[in-house]
This record gives sequence, C-alpha cells and structure tokens, in this order.
Amino acid sequence: MGAPIGLVGRERHVKEIVAALDDASGFGAMIVGEAGVGKTAVARAVVEHLRWSAPVLRVTGGTSLRNIPFGALAPYLHTLSVADADSPVAILRAVMSHLSAEKSRSQRPPLIVVDDAHELDTSSSALLAQLVSARRAKVLVLTRTGPSLPPEFVAFSADGLLARSELHPLGVEAVAELCATVLNGPVLTGTSHTLAMVTGGNPMFLLTLLEQGRTEGYLEQRNGVWRLADEQPVVNLRLGDLIRSQLRSRSEDEVEALEVVALAEPIALDALALCVDAVALKGLRDDRLVTVGPAPDQPVSLEQPLYGEVLRSQVPAARSLEIRRRVLAVLEPGAQSLKAFLRTVSWGLECGVPADDRTLLRAAAVANALRDHGFALRAARAVSAPGLRGRALTEIARVQAGRSNVGYAQELVGEALRRCTDLRVAKDVTLLSFELKLKTGASYEDLREDVDRWRSLIATLDLRDGVRVTEDEVFRARLGIRILEAHVLILEGHLSGVEEELRDIMAEPRGSAETRLGGLILLGEVLGSMGRSVEGSTCSGEALAIIEAEGATLLGYREFAAARHVFLLTNSGRAAEAKDVLRTYSRTHPRSIVYFAGWGDFVDGIGALRAGRNRQARDRFLLALEALRDSDVTQVMTLLLGLTAYACALAGDTPRAEALIIEFERTPRRGSRSMRLGGHIFVTATAALLGETPGARADLLSIAATAEKEGFKELAGTALRLSLLLGDLAAVPPIIRVLESVEGSGAADLLDFALAARAKNAEAMVSAATIAGEHGNAAFEFAGLSLALQLMGEQGATRQARSIQRRVVTLGEQREGPVPTPLASVSPAASTPRLTPTERRIVDLVREGYSNREIADAKSVSVRTVEGHLYRIFAKLGVNRREDLRDS
Repeated sequence: MGAPIGLVGRERHVKEIVAALDDASGFGAMIVGEAGVGKTAVARAVVEHLRWSAPVLRVTGGTSLRNIPFGALAPYLHTLSVADADSPVAILRAVMSHLSAEKSRSQRPPLIVVDDAHELDTSSSALLAQLVSARRAKVLVLTRTGPSLPPEFVAFSADGLLARSELHPLGVEAVAELCATVLNGPVLTGTSHTLAMVTGGNPMFLLTLLEQGRTEGYLEQRNGVWRLADEQPVVNLRLGDLIRSQLRSRSEDEVEALEVVALAEPIALDALALCVDAVALKGLRDDRLVTVGPAPDQPVSLEQPLYGEVLRSQVPAARSLEIRRRVLAVLEPGAQSLKAFLRTVSWGLECGVPADDRTLLRAAAVANALRDHGFALRAARAVSAPGLRGRALTEIARVQAGRSNVGYAQELVGEALRRCTDLRVAKDVTLLSFELKLKTGASYEDLREDVDRWRSLIATLDLRDGVRVTEDEVFRARLGIRILEAHVLILEGHLSGVEEELRDIMAEPRGSAETRLGGLILLGEVLGSMGRSVEGSTCSGEALAIIEAEGATLLGYREFAAARHVFLLTNSGRAAEAKDVLRTYSRTHPRSIVYFAGWGDFVDGIGALRAGRNRQARDRFLLALEALRDSDVTQVMTLLLGLTAYACALAGDTPRAEALIIEFERTPRRGSRSMRLGGHIFVTATAALLGETPGARADLLSIAATAEKEGFKELAGTALRLSLLLGDLAAVPPIIRVLESVEGSGAADLLDFALAARAKNAEAMVSAATIAGEHGNAAFEFAGLSLALQLMGEQGATRQARSIQRRVVTLGEQREGPVPTPLASVSPAASTPRLTPTERRIVDLVREGYSNREIADAKSVSVRTVEGHLYRIFAKLGVNRREDLRDS
C-alpha cells in the first residue's frame, strides 16, 4: 500500500502517533488493530513523517519464535558467542551496539519498531521494556487486539507512557474514498457499501478485492461510474489463501467452532455454547473473531464476513451434514431470524437434505425480497410438487426480473399464468407482470390488460370445479383489482376521486393487511402529489409499520414502500428522517444496500442542492441516476434525469447538462405522469440556466399552471420555486395561490417570501429569506436576498442595502457554480460610478488569484480594508462572488 492509498481514513491516527513520539515525557506509541487494518502502513507513514535521524530498529514477533528466548531479537545477536547466547547482559549489550551503530547529531533517541508484538517471546518483550524504561530508546508497537499483548507494554499504556491508537475497520465513507482512489473514478455508492459489508472494512481484504475485481471482471465501469457486475464479489484462490493464513494459528477446537458459526450464523449464543468447546468460544470472542449481537437471543456471527465464505467452502459435505444435525438439535423451532432461516434452508440444500417444498418456496420469496437472487433461484428450482409449480415459476421470474433479464422474466410470467390454479398465483403473477411492464415502458392500455386478466382469472377460478375458493378470498382479490386500477389512474395523472376510492378500500372490514398496505402506499403518493406530503408520509410510514408487523409475509413490498416514504419525507423537508429510514433498512437487510444507496444519494443530492453545494449535488444525483437505472420501482428516473441536468447546470457542468437534456427528450414516455412532469420542470429550468432556449423562464410559469390544473400542487410549487430562484418575480402571484394549501416548511418559507414580495416589503423579504437559510435552504436565501437587494435599490434604501450586499457576497462566495444571470446582475442602485484606480488594481489582483490577505500585504492595508473595497466593487459591477470578477 502506497501512502495515499494505505492512509485513507488514517490521517488522524498518524498525527496522534507523531505527536506521541515527539513527546519527550513518553515512551512512544502503540498501534492496535486486527490483521490487515493498516498498522504497517500507518507506522511507515509515521516514520517517514518524522524523518527519524537516529537509528531505527525493526523487531518482528512470530508464532515459530514465541517459545524461543530472545527469538525476536535474533537478527541483532549474530555476533554473540555460544557462551553468551543465554546471557541477558550480553544480549542487552548486543542490541545496544546496534542502537548506537549510526552516529548522529540528532537529539532523538533510537526508535524500535515492534511488529506483531502479540507474538513476542517473554524475554524479548522484557528486554525491550528495560531499554524503554531506561530511556535508551523509544518504541512504536504494532499489535493485534486481544489479551496476548506483553504485560510490560500493557502497563506502560495504562500509566500513560505509551500512547495507544486503535485502528478500527474503515467506515463506509472511507471505503468509498479508498475505492474511488484505487479505481481512479467515481464508484456507485451501493457498490462501495457492498464492498464495505463483504470485507468488514478491512483495507487489506478490500484492496485485494478491488485488484481482482478489475482483472476478473466483477467490477465494471459504466457511464464513467464503477459498479459490481454481479450481485456479490467473488472470493478467488489468492484471497482464500490470504484468509486461511490468518486462521493457521488457531487451535483445532477453535477452527471447529469457527466452522459451526460460519455454517449456522447467526446462531443464538446459548445454542452455539451447546455445540462447541467453551474455552475455544471464549478465545474467539476475546480475539474478536466472532461477534455477539444484543439480547435477547444474542446472535453470534463471524466478525469478518469473508472468513465465512472461505470456511464454508472448505468444509466437506459429510462434516457439514454432521454439524447441521448437531445445530438443528439445539435450535428452538421458529426462533430463527430471516437470515438464519435462509442459512438453514441453504445448508440443507448443500448437504442433500432439502426442506419441504413449502419451506423452499417461502425461502425463495424471502431471498428475492432481500435481493439474494442466487439462493432464491436454487430454492425455487428445488420445488418438485406439481401443485406448487406455478408459485415456483413466479419466484424464478422474480429472480430474472431482479437481475434485469426482463424478457426472460416475462416469458416465465406467461407460463405461470397458463398454469394458474389458485388466487395467490393469479395475484403474484399479475403484480409481477405489472412491474415488468412498467420497466419496459408499456402503455397504460397494456397495464389495464393485466387488471382485466386478473379479473378474468378470479372469475374462472371461482367457477372451476375442484378449486376451493372462499367468498372472503374472492372479495379480497377484487379489492386488489380496485387497488391496481387506482394505480393505473395515478400513473396516468388522473387524481380526481382516487383519494376517496383508496380510503373506501382501506375501510373495508373484510380486507387484509395486504390490501390495506397497498391502499396506504398509493394514498401517500396521491396526497404527496396534491401538496400534502406531510399527510402522505404518515400513510407511507404506516405502510412500513404493517410490513414490519407481518414479518416475511409482505416483505416483497418493502422496497417500493420505503422508496415512496423516503421520497415523501424528502419533499416535505424532512431529509434527516429519510436518511434514518434508509440506514435502518440497509442495516436490517444489507443486500438491499445496492438499491437503497441510490435513494441515499438522491436525498443527499436534494440536501446539497438546497445548501448551494451544487457540485456535490451533481455528483450525488449522477450516482443516484446510475444506481436506479436498473431498479427503478417507483418510476423516478424521468424526474431524476431532469434533477441531475439542473444540478449539472448549476455546477457549471454545461456539457453534461446538455447531454442529460437530450437523454430526457429521447426517453420513452413511460411511468407516472407526475414523474415525467417533474422531470420536464427541471429540464426547462436547466434550459433557462444555460440560456440556450428563449422563453424557458416563461415556460416554467406555463408548466406550473398546467400542474396546478391537473391537481399536482407539489409540482406546481416546484416550478414556481425554480422560477423565483432564477430571479423571475412574475412567479410571485401564482406562488401565493398555489402554496396556501401545500404542506412542509419549505413551502411555508417560500409563501412568506412571496407575500412580502407582493407587498414590496424588502425587510420582510430579507426576513423570509433568512429563515429559509436557517432551515438549510441557502440556495433560496441567496436568491431571496438578491431579489430583496434589487428592490432596495429601486426604493433608494442605500444604507440598508449595503449590509444585505455583504451577506449576498458571503453567500455567493460559498455557492458552487455560476449564478443565474438575473441574480448576478442585481445591484443596490441603478446607476453606480465606475471603478476607482485602486479598485481596478484590486480586481486585477483577484483575477491573478491573490487572496484578500495577499492583496492587503501588497497594498500595505488591512484585510478589512480590502474586504470593504470588494463589497463596493461587487455592488458597482453587479456581481456577488470573486469568481465573477474574472469574467466581468
């Protein structure tokens, strides 16, 4: 690992250790961490940073030398005679001679770097402690976490004489940075999160996976972004050997315990204790090779996920079957988590002892919902009962849909429909067919065909002899048809009467948890479109609560419901709550991170856009766009294309903004009317920013009127807000009319500003813009203050304008990317004098890249004086930032 790569996420540790070694009162520092976390890289960086001019000795512990007195010091004892080999005094002198071998004028003492200190023999550790105590040397100790550290170093650390720095596995942000550094390009957030999950944040394993990912092809670059080409990275021979080498020193009982955990994880601690040696289990816990989760059942898993992949691959089938029987004998029936349930079923398939067909089908459905498509396919294909073939085909079709093999999935759906003999298959296949048609951009007529076919299947099965169908089952199936019909109306943009229909369906006492869930998800979407996002998010939150309460039964709806909930929370200005939802689901169902990470990028992009961090918003939206291209269950792509183009334009990335506009225009008219209209709004705003489409600003007002007429008050408010952000005060009257009934703090702030602007009350405009900034909307604060400044100039309020001008300048300095032309031309007075010679010289220095401090030094004035000149220059030229001076 080179310094730039090996030190990702470790900069703070290097600074702390350097400071400890520079401290004359201390004995040195100790770096503690698991194998592969980067201890050696940090130690190398520390030594290079300090440029240690005194002798540096390296001592390395080892398993083979642990029982040999002074074995670790052998490289420095070759001059000793046989008679002196057992003399501690002679050995001490030999080591001291090496410490003083290089003459130096340095005031530093020699430095001893001790690697693998946990493997030191007791004689070597005692001698090193003696040297350090006598202040004849300083020590930099590298050791693994655990109880085997030499007691002398433990005592030094406890007394504060040896600074302790613990290296933990990299967090997801550091993993993302390391991936982007190694791959030399942006990495899909879901991919970096998956690699963090698989490697446990271990830099050694991560770097190995990245290297082999490029050579073996499971990492690919698409549209300039790196991503996993498959669902999971592959553990190849080299990585397997690397992991096996880490486990070579474990005892036979410990290896057996690790195998049991690998095959059965997560397994309750009480059950595991009945299957493995107690001393071995304690050793594994002490050395942090296994981790124990919280009560009540205290699930035990391997600390490092890759260890499980390697251990499972090397256990022979006969031994695996024996362990399986032992584990099943101590497990309580029905007490397993979903992950443990899938592991048990998978284990049975591997051992040749498969579960019954209904258990296999349940496992396939759960695995599909958790995006473990490989196992779902194995489980569904193992179903042999002819009467369950239709359900098995449905799960296989879901696998192919999850892998974006849409054509094959549709073929399987057709076959399942031909074999359909029960209401459950009719419902599941219809919903899957509906989803596949949405993915392929089918017309609304095609979607209605699915509804009609479902209705026909219900009638056929209700009349068929020998098919047991209850009246309640038929009634609930027909409620499902009404929900699907409402979904089509929402997609078309026909919102009138849909709210009432959904509430009527949900009020049916004979309905099920599933029908209520479907009604709540769609009702949340309708309310959000109508500008009632807060009320809508209550519905979507209730839908998620139903999914959690029902366990695995409704798990297949989780992603769609969570995405809608996150979208509504974000629209109502509650981004922090949206992120909490995503974190919860990603932690509970880690394989879904590939999907949920895209939504996390979406939320982050919205937040960055509001804060004026336009380049960051562009980067997050580009990642979200790539993540959701293959898994767009909410049909958000058309909106996201427009949003990303808008962020690119704000960031000054004109070529990419233009390319995204072209892609939007070429995208087939599919999905929901609201998402397409939202995308159209942002594309129009992008065109206005780029200044290449005459009348684009006026078009925004026209689109807002259309959205308001169709009932999309949320979108109407968005169009009007963008119009105002572009400096168009013509948006003020419709803003007041539309936003009076729209929920959310952002809508309230915008309405207050519009009311102040209509009254031409500059002070109230400033107040409303300031409050928006306090709510995190710096972009609107900048635009609002600029427009208030313009009004002050017209009203001649010069003194008040100067203080606002300073705030606008500060916000302009923080803003990323160009400023819209109408806002950039804002000036506190209609006619201002030309620049003075001093001001012209300052402009020249700014253009040359000088800072305020450098200009002040050059002019022999204070920094405050330079800032005052700049405020007046900005006002005269009608600009708000230093960058604008270069083009003015």
